[in-house]
Amino acid sequence: MSTNDAEFLKRLRSTFNIEAHDHLKSIFLSLLELENKYNTEEQTAIIETIYREFHSLKGAARAVNLREIETICHKLESIFSSIKKGKLNLNTEMFDRFNDAVNTIEDILSLPDYEIKDISNIIENLEKIEHSEAENSSTEIIDRNKDKSRYFSIPKELNEKAIDKNIVISDNFNINNDIQVHKDKEIKILDDKNNKVIKVPKDKLDSLLIQGEELLYAKLSAFQRSKEIRNIKGLLDLWKKKNANEYIRELENSVDTLLKCAESDAKTIELMTDSFIEDIKDIMLLPFSYIIEMFPKMIRDLSKEIGKDIEFVVNGIEIEVDRRILEEIKHPLMHIIRNCIDHGIEKPEHRHGKQTKGKISLNITQISSDRVKIEISDDGAGIDINEIKMKAVKKKFLTEEEARNIDDEIAKMLIFKSSFSTSDIITDISGRGLGLAIVYEKVQKLRGFLDVVTERQKGTKFTIVLPITMSTNRGILIRISKQIFLIPTGNVEKVLRIKKDEIRVIENRPTILFNGLIIPIFNLKDALEIRDNSNEDSSKEEIILLIVGGIERSIAFSADDIIVEQEILVKRFNKQLKRVRNISGATILGSGQVVPILNVEDLIKTCVKIGNKSLDIIKDKNEDGGEKKSIIVVEDSITSRTLIKNILETQGYLVKTAVDGLQGWNLLKSERFDLVITDVEMPKMDGFQLTSKIRGDNETTEIPVILVTSLESREDKERGIDVGASAYIIKSDFQQSNLLEIVKRLI
Repeated sequence: MSTNDAEFLKRLRSTFNIEAHDHLKSIFLSLLELENKYNTEEQTAIIETIYREFHSLKGAARAVNLREIETICHKLESIFSSIKKGKLNLNTEMFDRFNDAVNTIEDILSLPDYEIKDISNIIENLEKIEHSEAENSSTEIIDRNKDKSRYFSIPKELNEKAIDKNIVISDNFNINNDIQVHKDKEIKILDDKNNKVIKVPKDKLDSLLIQGEELLYAKLSAFQRSKEIRNIKGLLDLWKKKNANEYIRELENSVDTLLKCAESDAKTIELMTDSFIEDIKDIMLLPFSYIIEMFPKMIRDLSKEIGKDIEFVVNGIEIEVDRRILEEIKHPLMHIIRNCIDHGIEKPEHRHGKQTKGKISLNITQISSDRVKIEISDDGAGIDINEIKMKAVKKKFLTEEEARNIDDEIAKMLIFKSSFSTSDIITDISGRGLGLAIVYEKVQKLRGFLDVVTERQKGTKFTIVLPITMSTNRGILIRISKQIFLIPTGNVEKVLRIKKDEIRVIENRPTILFNGLIIPIFNLKDALEIRDNSNEDSSKEEIILLIVGGIERSIAFSADDIIVEQEILVKRFNKQLKRVRNISGATILGSGQVVPILNVEDLIKTCVKIGNKSLDIIKDKNEDGGEKKSIIVVEDSITSRTLIKNILETQGYLVKTAVDGLQGWNLLKSERFDLVITDVEMPKMDGFQLTSKIRGDNETTEIPVILVTSLESREDKERGIDVGASAYIIKSDFQQSNLLEIVKRLI
C-alpha cells in the first residue's frame, strides 16, 4: 500500500470511528428500550431500527476493511432478521449476548490501529442464538413481569416530543430534535423550521468564545476612558469658575464632544459584546442528556456484575449548561452513581422491609438564571456516621478525642477526603477512596457547592449546585493593605460592616453570630501573608467582613475596604502556574490593572492551619516518613514473587518473601510487618486461609492484606471480603502503578 493510500485509509477510518459510535449508541439505547416494551407496534419498530443499524454498520466496516466488526454485525443482522420474521423469540440471555457483542465492537474501536481481537467466543454465542428454534411463529418480546432485573424509566412527557427515532435512551424516553447527541469533535445545531443540521468544529467554537470574551476588555476600557474624560471635564469646570476665557470654552467644547463620543462608543461596544457573548454562550450550551444518555448502560452492567437489582430514574436532562461544565462533571457523577450502586443499594436479600429492587434517582433542576442543581439519591442503607468516625481514626484523619467530639454534619464530609473509604476491600469498582475525592475537587474547580444528606436504612442524597456557564462572572474587588484582590461573588454569602464591640472571643478566636451560627473571623492579611506595619486596623471603630461559604464550612474574612462589585472575566493560569496557593486565576480591569482572584477553598484551609486547633479537625494529616515500611510477599510462583518484590523495593519498602501460606504465617508470628501481599492458590495454606488466620490473631489482626490472584469470579471476591482482605487485585489486570497506589493507601 502506498503512503497516499495509507493516509487515505487512516482518514477514512477516522470518519468511520465517528459513524460507528453513532450506530452503537443508537443500538444500545434501542436494546434497553426493547427490553422494557409492551406494545407490539413499538417492539416491531425498535427491532427494525436495530436491524437497520447493524446492517449500516456492517457495510461501513466492510468499506474500511474491518472484518471483525463486519462479521459480528453480519451475525447480529441475521438474528434480528429472524426476530422480525417471527422465527426467534427474545429472552433475557439474548439481551446479555447482544450487549456483549456491542461491547466487543466498542473494544475493537478503542484499540490502537484497530488491532486484531479474538471474537471467536462472541461469534460462537451469536451462532447459538442464530441456530436456535423458535417455540412459536410469532415474535414474543420478553415479559417484564417475569424478568424485572433491569428497568430504566425516564419521564413520559419527553416521549411525546420524540422526533428522531434513531436516538433513544430507554423506557418512555426519546430525545427530541432540540436535544441532539453531540460528538466529541463537533456540535450539531438544529434549525427547527428547515430541519437543517450545521456542524461546527469544537475547537472553532472555543476560539470564537475566547475572542468574544476578549471584547469584554474593550468594553471595560471604553467605560474607563469615559470615566477619565468625565474627571477631566470636572477639573475644567473648576478652572472655568476661576479663569473664564475663550480658550477654556473651546477646550470645554472639545472635551464635551469627546465625552459624548466615548460614551456612545462604550454603549455600542457594551451592546455588541453582551449580545455576542450571549449568542456564543447559547451555542456552547448542551443538555444534560449529552453526558447522561449512556449512564443506563453503566448501571446495567455494574448492577449485573455485583448481583444487584436497580431501577434508574432520570428527570431534567433537557436542562442546558455549558459544554465544558458537562465534560468536567461527567466523571464525578459517574463516581457518585457507582458509589450508590456499590455502597448504597443493598443486595436483594438484604433489603429488609423494602422492595427487592433498589432505586437510584438523578434529578436536575435550574434554580436560578445562572445556577443548576443536581441531586443523586438512592434508597439504600445510608451512611453509617459512626463507621466513618472509626475509619477516620484508623486512617489517622482524626484522633480518638476528635472523633468523639466531631459534629456528625462535619464527619460525613470526610467521605470526600482523598484516600478515605468505608469499604473493607479495594476492588476494581471501589474502595480506593478516590471517587468522591474527585467529585469534591471537580465541584470546587467549577466553583460549585456540594452537600450530602443521609439516613440509616432510608438512603443517601448527594446535592451539587453548579454555574450554568464558565466564562464571564461577577466578583467583588477588595483592598488588603495597599493591594487589590477579587473574590468571586458566588462564594460570598454576605458583606457586613460591624462595630468591633459586636465581636465575641470564643476559644481564643474572634467570632461573629450570623444566621444563628458562630462564624470564626480571620484577617485576610494574615492568610495571604501580607506584611504591613501600619496600624490601620487598630484605629478603626468598624471592620468589614465577607461571610464566605466553602464546601466544608463558612468563615468570615476581614478586609480593609470594599471597592466595587462588577462583571469580570476569569483568566486561568497556564501550565507553568497550574497551582498557586490561595489564588485561582486573575482578571484585568478596565484600567489595565491585573488583579488576582482569590481561591476561597484554599483560603479556608490556610486559615484553618493558622487558626485555633479546634478548627483543624478535618485537615489532611501526613504520617512521618522517617521509618521504612516492612512488607511480606507470599507467593508460590518465583516469577510473580520476584516481580512484586522488585517493584516494592524500588519504592523504598523493606520486603521479605514466603513461598506458601504456612511459611508466610510463621514469618508473621516471628517478625513485624506493616502489610501482607499474598497469592490465593498456594500449597500447604492458601491465601484465604492465611488472611483468615491473620484476622483471627490479636497480634496481626490490624495488618492490611492484599490478595493478588488470578481468581476473578464474584464468588471469589466475596470470599476475599468475608475473610477480611483489604484489597483484591486480579493478575490479568495487574499494573505496577495500581499496586503501588493501593499499598500507599493502606500503609
